[in-house]
Amino acid sequence: MTIEIHTPKKGLEETVLRLVKLSIIRFTQAYKGISRIECTIREDSKISPVDNKVCEIRVTMYGENLFTHSRSNDYADSVREAINHCGEQIALLASKEKELPDKITTTVKV
Repeated sequence: MTIEIHTPKKGLEETVLRLVKLSIIRFTQAYKGISRIECTIREDSKISPVDNKVCEIRVTMYGENLFTHSRSNDYADSVREAINHCGEQIALLASKEKELPDKITTTVKV
């Protein structure tokens, strides 16, 4: 299990960072198939100051790569939106993993 959190040097409140940490821990405890989570919180200087706070979450689970990207005018809003969307993606992938595999037909006789 690898967990990486990249944050800006200034402007990020401790409550937002705590929310990210607790959410990531909750994901890893609920879904054992997660092997890597990377969360990047940054400020995009190329965009207008209105929606320049960005949160990106990458998750590797069952060999699949999931990516969530959220943009807002506040770090807390973009983190909440990205975490909610990531949770939905993880739950969907976990439910698909429990399904029976497709029927495999073959022409090889044993």
